[in-house]
Amino acid sequence: MVMCWMKLRTFLLIVGFFGILLLIIQVHLTPGDEEASILENEPVILWWTPFGSDGTSRTCGKFRCHFTQDRIYRNHQNLKAILFYGSNLEINDLPIPRAPGVQWGLLHEESPRNNLMFVHEAALKLFNYSSTFSRFSDVPLTLVDLPGEEDLLNKKFFTPTNEKNRLIKEENLSPLLYLQSNCDTLSERDLYISELMKYIPIDAYGACLNNRNLPEHLRSNYIENLNSDELKKFVGQYKFTLAFENAVCDDYITEKLWRPLIVGSVPIYYGSPTFKDWLPNNSSAVGVQDFESPKHLAEFLHQLMKNDTAYEQYLPHKLAKTGISNDRLLRNLRKRPGELFSVFEYYYRTFQCQVCEKIHRNEHRTASRKEYNCEKPDGRFNFNGKTVKNSWIDAWNMEKCTGVLLTEYLLKNEGFRSREFNAKKMKMFKTNEC
Repeated sequence: MVMCWMKLRTFLLIVGFFGILLLIIQVHLTPGDEEASILENEPVILWWTPFGSDGTSRTCGKFRCHFTQDRIYRNHQNLKAILFYGSNLEINDLPIPRAPGVQWGLLHEESPRNNLMFVHEAALKLFNYSSTFSRFSDVPLTLVDLPGEEDLLNKKFFTPTNEKNRLIKEENLSPLLYLQSNCDTLSERDLYISELMKYIPIDAYGACLNNRNLPEHLRSNYIENLNSDELKKFVGQYKFTLAFENAVCDDYITEKLWRPLIVGSVPIYYGSPTFKDWLPNNSSAVGVQDFESPKHLAEFLHQLMKNDTAYEQYLPHKLAKTGISNDRLLRNLRKRPGELFSVFEYYYRTFQCQVCEKIHRNEHRTASRKEYNCEKPDGRFNFNGKTVKNSWIDAWNMEKCTGVLLTEYLLKNEGFRSREFNAKKMKMFKTNEC
């Protein structure tokens, strides 16, 4: 999740820079000038949460729409859709009353940790279009953290198996790497990994379960440099990397999986139940869900440690001539244009255009849970009879009330104040009315 925020922040900073240039060039223009540029029947699409739209019309396939982030267009006669970026959506800052005939769209690549209300269908049903990590959304963001096909194939950060063996033997490297500083998660990953540590050595460098310090040149602000060549080279020295997501959702796959695949460290993956659909090859990662317990997983990894041939069967994208055999992965990566300003920009502009085309065709629907399908935390990592209650469970249940209550206000087209809304939500939660 930290990586997603870093990429998004960089993207928005660059977009902001070009926005300032645009402002300097067009300083003589007024809101009326933008309005005058809108054709008579040209749909207006408004980003309610500002997202770099520069107040211009664009062609999407056979159609044309005007994209803006200026809220003055909330009441424009041509307004047809309002789009929201999920991480910045605030329930006390919504365009209520909701104008009839105006569709809502949601762009959200993050996990529910970022905005928990989306795990509930009551909240998702407020939207007519979606671009989420799910393959069932209008524009899936499953691969937003994977730079490209070539990154999986090249050996820039790859360390050969014999060198990894030497580092374990002579440099006291553990076979497994864990690098994480977000320790409060829906997935309860630290509980599993702390149990796994009993059966196999793990080097934990981040704030979570820390037992080893990063090399000096990586210690300063490593979170700000998760995509640096230096860190990738460091990760590539390890035989295995623990790639545990902060939440368990269908198709929610982040750089935690892609980074080890890029550098040639075999991922030990926990997160999306559908992650194998997106691997470069059938045997590109070890799935935690395939093992009865951390002990059984450790026993399997110990066997791989003893057999280099078996270990390298998990690295065909680096070592075999076949490279990548997953047609689904290749097909989705090759949809992208050759030259990209950024991967994220490609997806967000694709979503904008798809909304534009659907508006022209008068196609809209109601979003459903399958577009943001996540598992509720349930304390499943109960080892040695110890039960640890996940603090996210109550928050999960309470946010269902958010969606139910928000729908109630929208159906009545009534605005509300935050204090009033939160008081009603708490009452509904306590009386189990959600």
